[in-house]
Amino acid sequence: MKKTPFYDVGLEYGAKMREMFGYYLPWEYATGHAQEHLGTREGVSLCDLDYMGEFVIEGPDALKVVQLIATNDFSKKTAGSVQYTALCDENGLMIDDCTIWCLDKNKFMVISGSESDYEWIAKHAQAYDVKTTNITDKHTTLALQGPKSHRVLQQLADIDLSTIGYYRFRPAKISGIECIIGRMGFTGEAGYEVHFASSEGATMWKLIMEAGKASGIVPCAQAALESLRQEAGYLLVGNDHDRSTNPFEAGIGFTVKFSKENFIGKEALLKVARDGVSRRMVWLDIPSGDVAETGDELLVADRQIGVVTSGSFSP
Repeated sequence: MKKTPFYDVGLEYGAKMREMFGYYLPWEYATGHAQEHLGTREGVSLCDLDYMGEFVIEGPDALKVVQLIATNDFSKKTAGSVQYTALCDENGLMIDDCTIWCLDKNKFMVISGSESDYEWIAKHAQAYDVKTTNITDKHTTLALQGPKSHRVLQQLADIDLSTIGYYRFRPAKISGIECIIGRMGFTGEAGYEVHFASSEGATMWKLIMEAGKASGIVPCAQAALESLRQEAGYLLVGNDHDRSTNPFEAGIGFTVKFSKENFIGKEALLKVARDGVSRRMVWLDIPSGDVAETGDELLVADRQIGVVTSGSFSP
């Protein structure tokens, strides 16, 4: 099990650690799940996303590799843009979903839910004039989310954050620390992702928490992140999709662009698009207030029609 750069500062905020995704991650802080969720919705919160996989594809054939591995079309993306996509195998089944960041025309950064995706990406890049690098251990991520996130981060950033459009990013410095600031998140709220060197992790955490005091900032742990992302309808690898799921079943068929010349899994996904799917992701709300937990069966009378892939209490 790995510790993130925010492990020790998390303990200072009363973090209850759990083993998740190969890391010790805070399940909730002393503030508690409900306050962390509502604090994100109504104010601002800071979340440790260090466990995300980060990889760089760089070289003359970088775009060719991205077009090959991704179902979405990156041919018109320019530096500073981010796009969501699926990564599929030859059978059209999902390796993962991820975002791909265009650093320049010959350099892209892939941010996915699992570091294990790197081996698959590197394998398919071997035949091209590119260098692939796994920077997961060297770079880290904090998510600053909520309607007051702009107010907090602007105090520290050396750029005008209003110049960053949705799913766009810019290089910047936060109190002298070099970083990349993207306007996006995994909560459904306005917010930012801040990517920077892991060695600056604790320092960055303390800077942002201090800047957010007047705005009532709260740390946000995994329990709140789960309920937030489920409310927003965002997928989690291993729960809502795995290597037996195609993008159309997962509800992200919009990321599949058949207009592209070629990508891994294209022929298989064309067949799925023609024939349709026998199962698909749906979102459930239980008016009684009962909590459906991950793994619960869905029954109509006594017939099972599905299974809960992600379930959480929503504050």
